[in-house]
Amino acid sequence: MRLLRQHHSVMRMVKLFPVAQRSIEPVIAIAFFLFWAFAEVGRHQLVAGTLRYTLPWWAALLGLSFAIAICRIWPMIAMGVSIVVAVGQLLVPAAAFGAGYGSTDWPMAVGFLLVVIGVSAFIPSRWRALSFAFAIALAVSTPFAGGPITLDSLFVLATSLLAFVCAWLLGFFGRAWQQKLRSEALLAQTTDELRSAEVDLLVSQERDRIAQDVHDIMAHSLSVIIAQADGARFVAPARPEAVSESLENIAASARTSLTEVRMLIQTLVADPIGHSTPTVDDVGELVERMRTAGLAVELEQFGDADPLTRAQELAVYRIVQESLTNALKHAGTEPSARVSLDWRGQGLAIAVTSSGTPGERETQTTKSRGLYGMHERARLAGGWLTAGIDDDVPGGYVVTAFIPTAAVGQAS
Repeated sequence: MRLLRQHHSVMRMVKLFPVAQRSIEPVIAIAFFLFWAFAEVGRHQLVAGTLRYTLPWWAALLGLSFAIAICRIWPMIAMGVSIVVAVGQLLVPAAAFGAGYGSTDWPMAVGFLLVVIGVSAFIPSRWRALSFAFAIALAVSTPFAGGPITLDSLFVLATSLLAFVCAWLLGFFGRAWQQKLRSEALLAQTTDELRSAEVDLLVSQERDRIAQDVHDIMAHSLSVIIAQADGARFVAPARPEAVSESLENIAASARTSLTEVRMLIQTLVADPIGHSTPTVDDVGELVERMRTAGLAVELEQFGDADPLTRAQELAVYRIVQESLTNALKHAGTEPSARVSLDWRGQGLAIAVTSSGTPGERETQTTKSRGLYGMHERARLAGGWLTAGIDDDVPGGYVVTAFIPTAAVGQAS
């Protein structure tokens, strides 16, 4: 975490102080120029009769200071200006730093080292080899500016080569270190963003799961309640005793839905105690409730049941529940349905066929939350689901699904 905070600090510095960063080299250049101007103004006076000897020196100082100032933003131009200064010092001895008896300005050659550091740090990668050649050229030219070649000059040449190579390496590794810090800070920032996005995705998925469960529970319950209430209202004049039976069915459906919603809420905070989620064994009770709601439904089972996971069992129950609820809502008058659970294979094959008044199915679209939820439940259970109009049956609709058994799912 401490390293992460350091990375964030670096990124904030990079974002908040770009102008300050670009001002470092100009400030150094101004300080370099002013220091040597005040230090050598007595030796290099700009007066009549001495301009021939002092003006080249001032030009070299000004040119080198300018190269230092622009080495970050224009490293190629800084190289060119430095080369012009170095060549000028070779051709015009008066321009050389440290030329003449008793001269004290030879440390001014450090300005070339500053340029090499800046150019090495900021030049584009494709020109890095050129910047190294530039450093070697300055290392060779600087010792011989303003004087003849001697044995001492050869020693100075070796020292100069070492100094300029070290300066180039300092700029190179400084740039690499800065890029490493930026990359690590960017990686930390990206990791935080991905972690935040992952949390948002999990929250969204959980929200969708809760919405789907609430839809499955309430849509089924309300469909049964509406069907019973409408039936009671229509038969009340002829059969008053049927109203009591319908009210009992409405109450039972409401209690069941209330229990399932309470279980759903409990699962959001802890595992439900004393309750269990619906399973394949509860499909029979579901069919009975749909019959009391007015849907003529038959249940068929083939083969011996194989083990399914709790999630798969809940998926089977919800698929059958949603299919029968849709049949009751959309099949029109005299709706009927058939539920088939076939265990004769490597999983459970589900088929729910329904029929009713032709044309009522137009209101049921494949984009509804219920059908989308069934597809998702089957997919998450490791299987598949299809749903569509049955052209061979008037007002027909068929839902088929396959859920692999737990043993098959683990093997795959």
